[in-house]
Amino acid sequence: MPRKKKQDKEWPVIRYNKFRNNWIVDAGTRVSEVDPKTGTKKRDRQYCKTREEAETLAQQLKTKLKNQGIRGFRLTPEQQIDAEKALKIIEPLKVSLTEAVEFYVEYHQSVGSEMTFGDLVDHFRKKLEEDRAKGEGVKDRTLQDYDSRHGKLKSYFGSVPLIMFSYSKDWEPLSRQLGRSSRRYENHLRILFNYAVEKEFIKSTPMKGKLSKAPKLKKPAILNESEWRNLLLSAITTDKELNLLSFVVLTLYMGLRPESEVPNLTWKNINLKTGKLFIDDDATGKSDLGRTLVIPKCALNLLKICKKKTGPIIKPTNAHRRDWDTLREMAGFIVRNKAGKITKNTWTHDVARHTTGTMVYASTQSKESVRAFLGHTNDVTMRHYVNHGENLDEEAERFFSFTAPLPDQIGEAVKSA
Repeated sequence: MPRKKKQDKEWPVIRYNKFRNNWIVDAGTRVSEVDPKTGTKKRDRQYCKTREEAETLAQQLKTKLKNQGIRGFRLTPEQQIDAEKALKIIEPLKVSLTEAVEFYVEYHQSVGSEMTFGDLVDHFRKKLEEDRAKGEGVKDRTLQDYDSRHGKLKSYFGSVPLIMFSYSKDWEPLSRQLGRSSRRYENHLRILFNYAVEKEFIKSTPMKGKLSKAPKLKKPAILNESEWRNLLLSAITTDKELNLLSFVVLTLYMGLRPESEVPNLTWKNINLKTGKLFIDDDATGKSDLGRTLVIPKCALNLLKICKKKTGPIIKPTNAHRRDWDTLREMAGFIVRNKAGKITKNTWTHDVARHTTGTMVYASTQSKESVRAFLGHTNDVTMRHYVNHGENLDEEAERFFSFTAPLPDQIGEAVKSA
């Protein structure tokens, strides 16, 4: 009589363990990996308190085997979660996970695979220097800050391949060490990786949140010929005492800082006979910005017609501010509504000083002359004056030979001074 063929048991096997009073879901060795040490497969058993739990687990294992195959059992729970996320991401592309991974590997072998974080810092630093040479880069202090912070980041991540940098594994541990200062360093990381994306060293940034761009220095605004003429004429004709004329001359022709230098000056600082202006350290508020300047002839003539030549150059702060707003309104820089509220103000910070620097360079073609007038200016700002002043030599000549149509009494004052 032929032996009856043994029927295959349903997988996985569920059985009751009377010694432990629980249920066993036995997957056997079907989905187990070979142990490299022993060369054998380890039996896979899981335990449940009730039969219902065991049957539920068994059904889940069947479904998993059907959908994912044997490999589905060889992934850790974390890997399975990552795989599920990846499948959702590539679902619109109509490609398999294997195809996506193969493309990723191929892409990064050809783009930026050998570049390290340290290489990125060096490349970015070189770009900053190129921008500064064009007059479009960051200021000296900003560059020093970049060098300091980027240098520290480079000491931590210098050897990390750019494509392998991880926000969670690389940056977050360091950010906890840095404490409060971590926000600034994170912003610099964003700047660097934003640059890497722009240069196509990497496809996307590993940094979370919005990217920050490297700041660029704006070219300082200067007054055009119509504007500086209107300002001078308004200073002469608006105020009979000509109290604001000295302020306009010192800021527009001598490049003095309107908030920090002019308010600390008195008429003793101006020698109308020798045509020199002495600015001491007390006036500048800094120990290295004191200087003696030769006053241009047209500016000296304008200072000579000012009626008040003793005491402070300008009135106390509030009174000066009111008069200064009125003057700029007369010159067309400020517009008010019927209620007297300022609705438009085209006067920008230090625009008179920037005009001085530009006109001095246009007239002399000398950077040292600009430095002498302005007391101090960083290399980046100096390049802006150079760029502005390259084609303004004729206007600069008119600027330094300005003579206003003065009333008779003013003309007499110039003759007698």
